[in-house]
Amino acid sequence: MSCLPNLKEATMNVFELPFNRFIGLEPSTDSEYLLMVSDRQEYLNHLNTVHASTQFALAEATSGFFLQNEFQGLTGILPVVRRVETKYKRPAQGCIYSKAEFLNTNQQAILNELNAKQRVLVTVRVMLYDAEHNNVMQSDFEWYIARKA
Repeated sequence: MSCLPNLKEATMNVFELPFNRFIGLEPSTDSEYLLMVSDRQEYLNHLNTVHASTQFALAEATSGFFLQNEFQGLTGILPVVRRVETKYKRPAQGCIYSKAEFLNTNQQAILNELNAKQRVLVTVRVMLYDAEHNNVMQSDFEWYIARKA
């Protein structure tokens, strides 16, 4: 069995990815947010707060989900996370919710560069919040997006 991915079959639906199903990623029950992870014992760390890995997984999936929604119908592209910068702001407890936005760009500028150069770097800022709307984490995900050859 090869450890190399079959890039021809890459998909961008975050809910169909086996890892995201495994961790219990869900659409947010609060319309102010995009995605969420429920309050589960399996997500806790040694301090009885939500583990950093759980938060990171939610943030990464949110960045992909955001791109998926912003570029619905755009085919023939390969998006890959290139770099991430993360800051954990406070201990997280209970359900965790996410929001996302482009950093220093917009959808049209991204499409223009992709059409001109066949590739583009895009940064998606993801913010995570607890049930009391406290910001618990911020991450900037730099995505490399290229047209498939």
